[in-house]
Amino acid sequence: MLEGFKINCFPLNRAIRISIALPKDYNNTSRYYPVIYFMDGQNLYKDEDSYRGMALDLEETITRLSLEGKEAIYVGIAAASNPERRDLEYEDKTLAEFILSSIHPYLKTRYRMNQYIYAFACSKASYTALLLNENYIFKGFILISPDINTEKIKEIQLPKNNLAYIAVGSREQNGLCLSNALALKEHNPDIFIQEFDNQEHTEAAWKTQIYDALSYLVL
Repeated sequence: MLEGFKINCFPLNRAIRISIALPKDYNNTSRYYPVIYFMDGQNLYKDEDSYRGMALDLEETITRLSLEGKEAIYVGIAAASNPERRDLEYEDKTLAEFILSSIHPYLKTRYRMNQYIYAFACSKASYTALLLNENYIFKGFILISPDINTEKIKEIQLPKNNLAYIAVGSREQNGLCLSNALALKEHNPDIFIQEFDNQEHTEAAWKTQIYDALSYLVL
C-alpha cells in the first residue's frame, strides 16, 4: 500500500516528495512497525521517476521480506530533481536536520512507528544517513557505496550500539567508497562491511544488494 504527498521545506526552498509504503495488513492491525527512511526516494519504485533512469525495485524486496514475516514502513525522501542541487544538499546538514525536526515528528502523528528507526542511502546520500544516526532516534543505517568527503567522516559521532551495514565495491570510485567504509568502521567496530570485487557505481548493482542489506536490520 503506497501513499505519497509533499512537505514544504523552507530551509531548502523546495517541496520534498514523500512516499510511504505500508504493510499490506496495516489497516487491519494495531501493530507498531519499524521504519526505514530512504534517501533518494525518487529512485525506489519506477524507472521513470529516477533521475538516472533506473529504479531500485524496492517493491519486489518488500514483497520478499513480507513473505518471511518481516514488515516495516518504508519512507522515501525524494532528492532535488536537479542533480547538481541534489549533490549539494547531500553534502550539507540541512536535509538531515529537517527530517529530524519536521518530517519524522509529523509522520509519527500519522503512522504507527515503533522504536526501530533506520536510514538507508546510496552514494553521496550516505552523509545524510550518517547525520541522522547521530540522533538517538535512529537505531542504525544501511549504506551502499558511500561516496563521502573524507573530512566529513571525521566529524561524524556515531553511537556504538546501532546496527550498521555497508555494501561496497573494493574499487568503486577509485577505492574511495571502501576507504569511507573502513574509516566508519574505525568509529564503530561492529559495522558489518560486505565487500564486492567488481561492483560498479550504479543502481543496477545496488538494487541486487537491497534484500541482504534490509535482512540485516531488526524487522
